[in-house]
Amino acid sequence: MKWLNRISSLFLIGFSVYVFLSSLKLGIGSPKEPGPGFMPSFASVLIFSLSLWGFIKRFHGSPVKRSPSRDRTFLLKSGIFVITILAYALMLEIVGYIISAFVLVFAEFCITEPKQWHKNMAIAAVLSILSFIVFRRLLGVQLPRGIFSI
Repeated sequence: MKWLNRISSLFLIGFSVYVFLSSLKLGIGSPKEPGPGFMPSFASVLIFSLSLWGFIKRFHGSPVKRSPSRDRTFLLKSGIFVITILAYALMLEIVGYIISAFVLVFAEFCITEPKQWHKNMAIAAVLSILSFIVFRRLLGVQLPRGIFSI
């Protein structure tokens, strides 16, 4: 399993280099007038840094003993994360941004903190409404209205 972690880190490092080089072709622009390659280049530098840090840490860190049940739990939670993101993408046009963002954030929080569902619900509601205000009202981004036309 250790070799799989190292290979995944190397893959992410290579992928981030590819994305960075591709974003240079698009044009980065400047901080005042960012080009279409600005965000991909920023994200690729972040992914590269974190992947390199993880790769180095795996060689110099102390070995961690994990039980097979802990590995299965991690895989199950990771799979549920992916499924909720796919469900968000499918729900977005149908039910709209606020509801689908609420469901996504609530589901993700319930995966990480399952015993605090009432707190998770409140945080998800606040975050989905605040993100709607920021993107729709302040930045003028067109968000899917869905069935409720909010």
